[in-house]
Amino acid sequence: MTAGLVALLAVLVLLVLLCTGVPVAFALAAAGVLGLVIYRGGDITSGTLGSLPYQATAEATLVVIPMFILMGVLAAHARVAEDVFRISHRLLRRLPGGLGLASIAACAGFGAVSGSSVATTATVGRVAIVEMRKYGYSVSFAAGIVAAAGTLSVLIPPSIVLVIYGIITGESIGALLTAGIIPGILSALVFMSLVIIRVRLRPAIGGYNQAPTAVDEQPSLAGNRPQGKGYAGLIKITVLFAIVIGGIYAGLFTATEAASLGALAALLMLLADVFRYGPRQLTTNLRNSFAEAASVTSFIFAILVGASLFTYFLVSAGITNSFANWALDLPVPPTVLIIVLLAIMIPLGMFLDPISIMLIVLPLAYPVVTGLGYDGIWFAILTVKMIEIGLITPPVGLNVYVLAGTPGVRLEDAFRGIGWFLPAELFTTSLLFLIPDLVTWLPSQIG
Repeated sequence: MTAGLVALLAVLVLLVLLCTGVPVAFALAAAGVLGLVIYRGGDITSGTLGSLPYQATAEATLVVIPMFILMGVLAAHARVAEDVFRISHRLLRRLPGGLGLASIAACAGFGAVSGSSVATTATVGRVAIVEMRKYGYSVSFAAGIVAAAGTLSVLIPPSIVLVIYGIITGESIGALLTAGIIPGILSALVFMSLVIIRVRLRPAIGGYNQAPTAVDEQPSLAGNRPQGKGYAGLIKITVLFAIVIGGIYAGLFTATEAASLGALAALLMLLADVFRYGPRQLTTNLRNSFAEAASVTSFIFAILVGASLFTYFLVSAGITNSFANWALDLPVPPTVLIIVLLAIMIPLGMFLDPISIMLIVLPLAYPVVTGLGYDGIWFAILTVKMIEIGLITPPVGLNVYVLAGTPGVRLEDAFRGIGWFLPAELFTTSLLFLIPDLVTWLPSQIG
């Protein structure tokens, strides 16, 4: 059987397993092992199974993943998201859709310490959607805001997705994390602009009973002042961001060192909460934080092992090189080929988590992109934007399903609300595609 036919069979097996509900890690491993058994034989496959899982995970750079996860989980239990939401609303409440804008700012702020889109959506959603509904926001509008803004966490550093991209491709993790700053801010501003425009055009969805002549004339929103000022959360985010991204940008720390120091700083911040919640609640928060971080880390490393087996089969069968050569020889403009490679990730994002998408697609797409002379860091940000779109695209948008668990939010409401934000994501991605300097300028300044 030729390598192409074996690869096709392995991909079909992978798709069947995924459709039947087999976890992604096991589906990838099974497809890879099947391909290796058919193409290389049982003896070589057994030797590979004995060594490859260790080789795929025994790398010092992978320490970044559990440290960033731990930092985000500790920050979540330290109530950083709630604090950022409060202070954001204090600053933005007089603008049209002030609570919606505060929700976007809270997602962006918490994303700067979380790195997980699902975690940000769930954490901010618990606070923001309740507040927006309390003050008359449309359920679908409120859910759409949080689901869309939650995707900022996979773009704004420290992003676990960008770390995985660096591990797969060999690009500098520090440069990748820095590259996400300007696109992340741009994405947040586009979302905010959309919220303001929609509330101006349809005041009722933003809690206004009639079109206002001036925002200050609406007492329901102007008088909404969440309890607490939230300055503690802002200080915590600033400190963590300065340690991680400031340290990397200034050349003081490697990405691994920055992640470890960030996790340590987040731990100290949570320990300081003993004065705020008492020793019993602190003990509970610490136990839950470490358990959650261990669970998420195990999930990611299981996917890494499964994907390493599948990728090893593709490489040993020569599929990656054959695909790259075939794609480079296609009689189409390079920009068209890049667009096609990016577009493939949107339907994948409807069914798979971001890390699985990259582990499946990048071994094939990255050699093509670099072979065409494009910047790997620029392609990384575009890849993340495609993953963002997949996270909120029907029929299986992970962020939307997370919000559907919020009391009072139905799945159809959440999907209805997200429809306005998909064009906004495509608009931002188009800007980044047409103006690569928006991505590459800041990483180029790292000394």
